[in-house]
Amino acid sequence: MRGPSGFNLFLVGTGVLLGTLILLPIIGLLLASSPQLLLGLLLHPDVLQALWITLLSSLLALPPIILLGLPASYGLARCNGRLRRTLETLLELPMVMPPIVAGLALLLAFGRRGLLGNLLADVGLRIPFSLLAVVLAILFVVTPYFVRRSTLLFDAVDPKLEDAALMLGASNLQVFLYVALPLARRGLIAEAIMALAQGIGLFGAIILFAGNMPGRTQTLALAIYSAFESDPQQAFGLGTLLLLISLLLLSAVKIVTPQETLR
Repeated sequence: MRGPSGFNLFLVGTGVLLGTLILLPIIGLLLASSPQLLLGLLLHPDVLQALWITLLSSLLALPPIILLGLPASYGLARCNGRLRRTLETLLELPMVMPPIVAGLALLLAFGRRGLLGNLLADVGLRIPFSLLAVVLAILFVVTPYFVRRSTLLFDAVDPKLEDAALMLGASNLQVFLYVALPLARRGLIAEAIMALAQGIGLFGAIILFAGNMPGRTQTLALAIYSAFESDPQQAFGLGTLLLLISLLLLSAVKIVTPQETLR
């Protein structure tokens, strides 16, 4: 921008206010904890269990998110007109749905009296209030975000390259595997890490569908909720721990994301 002006000052002012809004709560959380508190939490059996469930459920949800999300996002990127708008609307429903409503919807679909309750009972499968429920909640909430962002990556792939591959005799599957995926590879890796980060921080859908049972379904986010009622200082430490994990994953995203996409 050339020279100072009222609009430039407005941009700077809004940037400073936004930065303050973001940084103040983070600084407050970091100052509320100490290295000794974090180390003590990492040695606490209940915290280790919650950390294990958090990481395990997110890692278990990631493969189906990718396996379902990649073909869906590529197909959506190759749709046009009314069909694409319809599919995008369906995809975005879980994104705008309040998390607690998502948990309720999952319970009514897969619970004992849900739409698939009798079928699941016949095969001896009980999903609610189990680790599988945590994974399914992550899958339901996070996959639409992964698909939406991955669609933009496939949109950026030059269709002329795909057309050239088809003219040379490649099948649609080969075009997807050997043209589209390699060109969007680094961005897709970043989106997979973002999906992992979203799953780690999920709360509302999990607490209603999977419950908050220590050692079984209690993730770090749920442990913060429980600790805040009895020991706020422990909740602050758990929050800092979750923040540091998120920061680590975000740093990984920045490392794998091509610089040109950040400009």
